[in-house]
Amino acid sequence: MKTSLKILAAVLMTALPATAQDVPGVTEDSIKIGVMGPFSGNASSYSKALVGMMAYYDKVNADGGVHGRKLVAIPEDTACDPSKGLAAAKKLIHQDEVFMLHGNSCSGVAVAVRPVVEEAGLPWLVAHAVSDSISVPLARNIFHGVPTGSANGRAMAQFVLSKPDTARVAIIEHSNDWAHSYSNPARDYLSENGVTPVAELTMERGQTDATAQVLKLREQKPDFIIAAIYEAETAIFLRDLKKYGMGDIPVMGTAGTDLENTLKRVGDFDTVKNYYVIHSYVDNLDGPKLEPVRQILAEYAPDEELSTFSFVSIGSAKALVAALEAAGPDLTRDKLIAAMEGIENFETGVLSEPITWSATDHQGVKGSAVAGFVDGKPAVLRAWNTPY
Repeated sequence: MKTSLKILAAVLMTALPATAQDVPGVTEDSIKIGVMGPFSGNASSYSKALVGMMAYYDKVNADGGVHGRKLVAIPEDTACDPSKGLAAAKKLIHQDEVFMLHGNSCSGVAVAVRPVVEEAGLPWLVAHAVSDSISVPLARNIFHGVPTGSANGRAMAQFVLSKPDTARVAIIEHSNDWAHSYSNPARDYLSENGVTPVAELTMERGQTDATAQVLKLREQKPDFIIAAIYEAETAIFLRDLKKYGMGDIPVMGTAGTDLENTLKRVGDFDTVKNYYVIHSYVDNLDGPKLEPVRQILAEYAPDEELSTFSFVSIGSAKALVAALEAAGPDLTRDKLIAAMEGIENFETGVLSEPITWSATDHQGVKGSAVAGFVDGKPAVLRAWNTPY
């Protein structure tokens, strides 16, 4: 008789829906989310993306959470280093037992981490790093919540060619996967439009002088330069362009740089007046459309000095909250993944393009605007001299 009862109990247990106690990182009143990012090192300015995202979590929690559960961020520093990123991912997955991962800046780190996360099976929403190799080929549990390198690279080249009489385009880039994720799609778009780069140069991370590259560029007389280099190296490159009399040549940068932050690094407006960057937002940083997220940061991260990076991950955070709501109170990782694959044309009020995920495509954002200085002030552009 006792044996039969034990068997019946076991059968009933397997028939019951999963409870919070059965799901890693989920309790009756909380959801643990691992947040990897470069909180230290020379790429630490990117951590603003994660600070902004966690401020949005705080706003959601203040409003009651999601189905009564608070979003609990567990941050881990990667220092934009792949080996540290792997250690951070393993700690969050196996030691902290988070429900999911959200965030990550630095594509080199994200690409290195992908196999570990894919094998572990927990949802990972990439909110800043842009390399296509993170989410392609498709992995069931990995989603992109910002424009990828291919979307941005084509947008960069499209903007470059929108400038009248642009025929001679040069490319300078890091030799890593992150840079190639921008430059290769840009090359494809240029080629489709009959343009072959007049120079293709490398500037490595950590390089403190761009004299050799700039002198080679001066020989080629480009009409426009595409620069797929991180922010610290961008500042050095722009300074050397001006130093050698090439400061009037427009430069198109990536989402790895921030217009205002680059100006602060350089400390001289003349050096950046012809610099343009991919701009994923619906408005300028101080524009009225971004006032709601500025208020969130003012309330929940009051000591944070705002930059373009401060907002970039909030769009994906809004889509995540929508998916968590749709997944229902009996939350599981499978239910969240299914709910995320049902997000369609989701307007975040932050990103310039909506988010759409499906079972066959986890790259949610397909385009981007561009930011540059117009009459000395930051402006959002759709094309050369064309407001967004």
